[in-house]
Amino acid sequence: MIGRLIGAFVAGGVGILVALMGWLIWKKQMISLLHDYHTSRVSSEDKPAFCRTAGIGLTVIGAGLLPTAVLFGVTGSVLSFLCFAVCFVAGIAILVSAERRYNR
Repeated sequence: MIGRLIGAFVAGGVGILVALMGWLIWKKQMISLLHDYHTSRVSSEDKPAFCRTAGIGLTVIGAGLLPTAVLFGVTGSVLSFLCFAVCFVAGIAILVSAERRYNR
C-alpha cells in the first residue's frame, strides 16, 4: 500500500515538473530549457513556432503522467501506465516533428 502511494506521488511529481517545463517553453518561449543541440539551428523567426510545438510535446508527456499517477494510486495496477505510454509516444512524435521542421 505505501509503495503504491509513493509510486503515485513520484509519477505525479515528475508529471507536474515535465508539464511545467513544457508550459514554460510553450507560453514563455524559454528555449534555453532545451539542450543547445536541439536549438542551435532554429532561426529567430521560427523560434515562436518551435517553442510552441516543443512545449506542447512536453506538456502532453507530463499530462499523461498525471492520470497515470491517480489510477496507479487508486488501483495499484500496472495497466494504469498505458495512459502514460500513449501520451509519451504522442509527445515524442510531436517533439521529433518540431525538431525535423525547425532545426535545419
